[in-house]
Amino acid sequence: MELGKRLYKSTALRTLKVTAIAMNVVVLLNLYFQTINDQLFLSRADHSLKGVWNFHLFYPEELIIYLIFILFPSIYYGFIRGVSFFENGIVINRGLPFFKYVIPFNEIESFEVIHPKFLMAIKHKNTEDDILFSIRHIDRAVAILDQHGVKGDLGRKLKGDWNSRKKLVLFFIIAGGLMALIQYSGIIREIFR
Repeated sequence: MELGKRLYKSTALRTLKVTAIAMNVVVLLNLYFQTINDQLFLSRADHSLKGVWNFHLFYPEELIIYLIFILFPSIYYGFIRGVSFFENGIVINRGLPFFKYVIPFNEIESFEVIHPKFLMAIKHKNTEDDILFSIRHIDRAVAILDQHGVKGDLGRKLKGDWNSRKKLVLFFIIAGGLMALIQYSGIIREIFR
């Protein structure tokens, strides 16, 4: 199906991009400080930044784990993945590149602005699914949908769902704690040796 020229693309929100960059810096610094305190690194002669790089080229497991599980996903989810509005439809990237969801405008029953700045939902005619996505400039998205005759609701007051936010914060704290325990216990290094 030909969707035509791309009119607008929205990637992750600015706060998520800043969070991804900050997370990468913190984890990279943690990897550096963990490396300079490693007994194998201390036994080597070169303790410079180039020596740290050479150490990770010789023992690449922690660098590979950083690249695969931290750097690449944060670049993809923060800067590449998003929602694209074309002349004849919308492409919603739902995760991995092959999970793209293409919806022509004539298959959209309605839209709803959930949050006035960054969250909207569209309702699919055939499946009656509500598809929720974040968007950086909601005015542009509403204008594009309006030009194609898609009816919609410009919003309701967003209720604060503190319970789900608490669960999300708790998940990140527990996941971060588990990752720190795994990283500092040396299990990963022992597995790869």
